[in-house]
Amino acid sequence: MYKLFVAFRLVLEHNKSELFHFSHCKNNNNPPIDLGYALFIDDSPLCPKTFWRYLGFYFDCQLTFHEHVQYYSTKTISTVYAMRMLGNSLWGLAPKQMCLLYRSCVVPIATYGFCLWCHGLHPHKAHLISLNKM
Repeated sequence: MYKLFVAFRLVLEHNKSELFHFSHCKNNNNPPIDLGYALFIDDSPLCPKTFWRYLGFYFDCQLTFHEHVQYYSTKTISTVYAMRMLGNSLWGLAPKQMCLLYRSCVVPIATYGFCLWCHGLHPHKAHLISLNKM
């Protein structure tokens, strides 16, 4: 792999390199890879990560999107709790304004990448159903 990068006149830096295996296997056997370059031989092989973040999406090796849904559902719930500071039924923003704020701030966070990870039988749809109750 190192020779391929040199052929294209690219520099491969260890601290900026990430390795990720996509696999249909259910086990977590992601062995490290030796790139054939002095920095990566035996002493510090390039080890795969448990999940990979790219353009705000969190991918795991089976493409279950568990990390992605977990991250954005936590972010959504913390946003809803932060909105409590803006008022309730007695003081602060009116309920109509709170609803508008919820739709404009919370729903886009919760549904980020929805078309990518959600389908009819997906188990993570329960996270979105729980948002309807807030």
